[in-house]
This record gives sequence, C-alpha cells and structure tokens, in this order.
Amino acid sequence: MGSLYFKQALANLRENPQVTLLTVTGTALSVAMMLVLVLVCQVRTASFPPVSERHRILYIPIIQGLNKDRAGFSGGGLGYRIVRDCFYPMSLPEAVSAASSEVLQKHTAVPGNKTVRETDVKETDANFWKLFDFRFLDGKPFTEEMFASAMPVAVISDRVAREFFGTTAAAGRTIRLDFVEYSVTGVVASVSKAVEEAYGEVWTPYSLNGEIMKGDIAEGIGGKLQVFLLGKSPAGFDAIRQEAHSRIATFNEGQREFFAHIWKQPVTGTQRMFYHIQEDRLHGNASGMFSLAALFLFLPVFNLLGIMSVRIRKRASEIGIRKAFGATAWDMTGQILAENLPVTFLGGLAGLLLSVLFFYLAKDGLLERTDVNLQPAMIIKPALFAGAVLTCLLINLLSTALPAWRISKETVIRNLSQK
Repeated sequence: MGSLYFKQALANLRENPQVTLLTVTGTALSVAMMLVLVLVCQVRTASFPPVSERHRILYIPIIQGLNKDRAGFSGGGLGYRIVRDCFYPMSLPEAVSAASSEVLQKHTAVPGNKTVRETDVKETDANFWKLFDFRFLDGKPFTEEMFASAMPVAVISDRVAREFFGTTAAAGRTIRLDFVEYSVTGVVASVSKAVEEAYGEVWTPYSLNGEIMKGDIAEGIGGKLQVFLLGKSPAGFDAIRQEAHSRIATFNEGQREFFAHIWKQPVTGTQRMFYHIQEDRLHGNASGMFSLAALFLFLPVFNLLGIMSVRIRKRASEIGIRKAFGATAWDMTGQILAENLPVTFLGGLAGLLLSVLFFYLAKDGLLERTDVNLQPAMIIKPALFAGAVLTCLLINLLSTALPAWRISKETVIRNLSQK
C-alpha cells in the first residue's frame, strides 16, 4: 500500500508541474521562516562549545537592593560582596563563577608591533574556566591563586594572538591593555559574539578591577557582576534556587539599610531569554516569536488550501469509485495525506536549506549583535531537524486534511458526477 501511495504521489507531481512548484515553494517559505525562529532560540539556549554545559547552568544576571522604604538601588549587576559572601559558598552547585556583566573595550597593543586597536575584554574569576569548555591552543587558564593575588594575567583568543604576535603560541608573552602590561597565560579558539555569557577576545581576572572589588553600591549588593551556577543536572535546579534564596535571607540579616532581592532567580538559559525576571511574566520576545510563528505557519497554509482544494477536486470521481467499493472518508483522507507527504517534505528540505542561508545572512540583526561568527555546532542540532519535520507535518495536515475530508464526505453520486 505504501508503494501505491508513493507512485500516486509521483503521478501528482508530474500531472501539473506549476501547481507542484507553487506547493513546494509555499511549504519551503513557511518551513524556512519557522526554522529561522528555531535557530534564534537554538543559538541562545542550546549547548555547544564553549557552552557545552549550558543545559546545566543557572544564571543570576541582575539583583535588586531595597531599603526599608522599598526604595533605593532598583536593579542591575551584582556586587562583589554579595557574590563573595552569598553565592561562592553555595554547596549544591558543582561550581560557582562570576564575571563582568558587560564586555569592556580596552586599548590593546604589544611591544614591537605597530598594531593598535580596541579589543573586547571580559573580566572573570578562575572558576569561569570550569563552567565553560574553551579549547586551549596554547598555555592554560589563569589560576585561583593568580586571581586572588590580582596578578595582571590574561587569556587571549587565537584571533588576537595572530594579529598581535603572528602566532597562536603566545603563552608567556606580554600584552598591553589600556597601557597596563599583562602576561598571557593561554590562547583559546575564538568565541562567537552570539555566546554572550562566554564571549570575549581577552579574559582577565576581575580582581584587578578596583571598581568591582570596592562594591559599595547599596552596601555591596549592587555592582557589575553576573553569577553562573553549574548544577549536577536540571533535576537539582529547584534545590539550588532554594539554597540561593536561603543564603540571600541570611545575608539580609546582617544588612544595616539595604536588603537584597533576586526575584525568582537563578534562571535557566531559556528562562533568561523568554522571561521578564523583575515583572514575573513572559518577556515580549516570547509573545513576539509565538506571533511570528503563527503568522509564518498559517499564511502559507491559507494559500495552499486553495491549491489543494483544486487538486483534490479533480480526483472527485476517483474518490467516488473508491467509496463505491467500500472505502470510508477516513481511508480517503489518510491516503491523500500520505500521497501529499513527499511534496511537503520536498518543500521542507528546501525550507531547511533556505532557513540556514537566511539566518547566516541576517544573523547580526536576528541575534542583536555585530560581526557574529557562526559555527556548525551552533546550527546543526536535532532541534532544527525536528522543527523541520514537525512543520512539514503541520502544513500537510492543515492544508490537505480539510479539503480531503470535505470531498470524501460527499455522496458517491456527487463525486462521480464531477469532472
């Protein structure tokens, strides 16, 4: 029976090439637009180097400091004092790390090289290298002892190493950041700007930043840090949240005026993208993407409905004969759906390729970054192919089932009387 449906599908493809082309094109465009949304979510939330453990990471990007009148520091990055006293001592996470909330631009040069430019510098602690799996091409990360001693050390990307030293074997060399000399401890493979929590061109200890270490905003609550918590598995996230809130409560008992509040954090990568932490609701990104998904799905479906109605109406007499020999409306609808699957999946394959091409061309705007580099590991994921298959099945069901069922439910005489 399956081979019969396949032969019928091939016959339908050859019968009217123009209609087939329109069907495939409509399906391809719908699938492409849906998959572009999947790719945006995938790049921001999926696990791939150097965020291979992203599915196990919880985030605390912002904090609130309030006084007794519920006023004061309204919200922003975390201060060093609360990170040191509240989050570093946590027992449930496998690792706790803090890094600067923003990437800094620093004047960069090396002795004996005329190249001078601004580089993107991320300030981190030593645990940062435990959470994110950077690929070291030379040397190694700076250690906890280096961080605690505020040693002027740095890890640089291979792009910076080649540009300033002419080689990736730059461990032990000296680089100047804002006219301060740093010893290079290691060189890593460059990171895409799309991976915002790990991105940088140069990574230095934040213990060198006096403004961060001073941490005098709202009694050490506010500052310029964000916190990453590595759980053993997603199943333990609730327990980690409870410990975080318990430690916040203990921290607040020793405060004189300002009290820390972290809403429902820590949050997952997906929650960070779709959830408005301060207002305890879905972010506008979520409703916007859901609306676009519905638009991209249903607009082509409405156009395909007319095409499929005409195509199925031409087979009314065939449907009448099949019904005369005992076929039910369910049988005929199932057959037509099965016969239309090859056309739908042909459009789906074209849409898959089109989505990757469009995403590559529009990546900076879609990811709200500039000069984003995409890697195959960021795109080639099961979620992308699952999204393509699901979209194809939905398009096939929505555009074909209704006209097929309506015509199959007509009487045998009416089916046979139609030309």
